[in-house]
Amino acid sequence: MAHIIGCINKKGGVAKTTMTHAIGRELSKKYRVLLIDFDGQASLTDLFDLKNNFEKTELDEYFQNNSLLEIFTKGAVEPLDVSSMVTKNESCAEAQVNELHLLPSPGYALGNAAESVVGGKELMLKKYIKKIKDEYDFILIDSLPSVSTLFINVLLASDSLLMPIETKYMAFAGSNEFISLIDDISENYDIRYKNIFLLPTKYNKQRMDDKGVLAEIKTDFIDYIESCENISRAPVVLLKPIPERSVFSNAQSVGYFPQEYIECFDKGKRDILLLLENTAKKIRKKCLD
Repeated sequence: MAHIIGCINKKGGVAKTTMTHAIGRELSKKYRVLLIDFDGQASLTDLFDLKNNFEKTELDEYFQNNSLLEIFTKGAVEPLDVSSMVTKNESCAEAQVNELHLLPSPGYALGNAAESVVGGKELMLKKYIKKIKDEYDFILIDSLPSVSTLFINVLLASDSLLMPIETKYMAFAGSNEFISLIDDISENYDIRYKNIFLLPTKYNKQRMDDKGVLAEIKTDFIDYIESCENISRAPVVLLKPIPERSVFSNAQSVGYFPQEYIECFDKGKRDILLLLENTAKKIRKKCLD
């Protein structure tokens, strides 16, 4: 049975989608993984560059029979097998993959579909996942950076939360209020999370701004989470910072996972490979304990 991880932040541009993509890829080396793009901006879907990684007829056939919109009418939706995106790089990188699937976002129509449901609209994603969770070991959900019906769906469907936090004061501002909101929602719906993962991103150890935010995350922010009435029941797990590196955007520009891009084109960045591996390993261990 799958462990469901919601990747959340109310700020855009904090590497939330990038980390969902990279960590999902890392977990798929040994586990059956499903990635769900539950964001009307479809950023995660765009990272897969489907048009350039699948035959047109194959994609047309898939989208004719599948749409994430169907979960709001209780229809059947089959995830897309994207494991082939990994094996295409076998010529220059060892393509370790067990199973990797994607539920692509249909774009902004997703939000309209969610709001059109008369009753129980905040539970539709949870109900859908319940039907398929036995088919996977991990399900990662990329959420939109705003509080809405779609966002609440992610909170209610998740067993654990992963919060990427860009280590810049402007990006970090308002994080306490965001946590307070999550605490209120989880209390209203009687949710008990197994873990709350904090993942500092875009970290530059040469910048005072970054070092100051990281220090605040380690102390005051964790203290604040642990003072909340409901979500404090879940252990807060601080993951190692992901450094600000161009290798992530370079990989995305050519439709590669960062792991395959590094092995094929930028082997000098193998420290990033180890960091992603250890990040996924810690998440996996905490979720499966």
